[in-house]
Amino acid sequence: MEPTDNITAPINNENNLFAKIISYIFHPMFLPLYCLLLLFNLNSYFSFELILKAKLLLIAFVGITTIIFPLIIIFLMKKQGLINSYFMKTKHERIYPYFIITIFYFFTFNLFRQIQLPAMYTLFMMGATILLLVISILNFWWKISIHLVGIGGLFGVITGLALSLSINLIFQIIIIIFIAGVVGYSRLKLNSHKPYEIYSGFLIGAIIMLSIFLFN
Repeated sequence: MEPTDNITAPINNENNLFAKIISYIFHPMFLPLYCLLLLFNLNSYFSFELILKAKLLLIAFVGITTIIFPLIIIFLMKKQGLINSYFMKTKHERIYPYFIITIFYFFTFNLFRQIQLPAMYTLFMMGATILLLVISILNFWWKISIHLVGIGGLFGVITGLALSLSINLIFQIIIIIFIAGVVGYSRLKLNSHKPYEIYSGFLIGAIIMLSIFLFN
């Protein structure tokens, strides 16, 4: 058994390292910014409605309100011992950070609405806020994978745009599905979630975001 353990240990370590890297790259905190960048680069009319300066300002604002501010909150909570990990592995750890970050998301959505951006940008931020609120409530009973909620939400945005605007985004959809598989594998490899928490997270994100884009 010892030789086998010696052989498999480096492989397991490499797999865990890969899973950790993927989990960091596709941390749900980064997904609103990724979604915004993706919308800016779609070959559609709404991606050309904003000038470069406006896009850069939006990128900076979304980065501050959905990444920097939440990171500061999470850092302070970890420093105070209110959470044990930046990934907030238990339901209890996630309660306050989720609701606080939801406030930042709502603030971002409200600004998008007030400055009258093209509807697609406002809808995606509204959907992100609703998703986080739903997950914050579900978290009292269910430790759902917010990584997959985010990827599912991204899938819902792009699929909703493809269906509502009749544009071909099949390449982007395939890439998102592939990413969902890799992220799901990584979360399972790290023993962060059970399979049903992975699948349900993706479905919740996809269904809510897709509904928002199809019925607004």
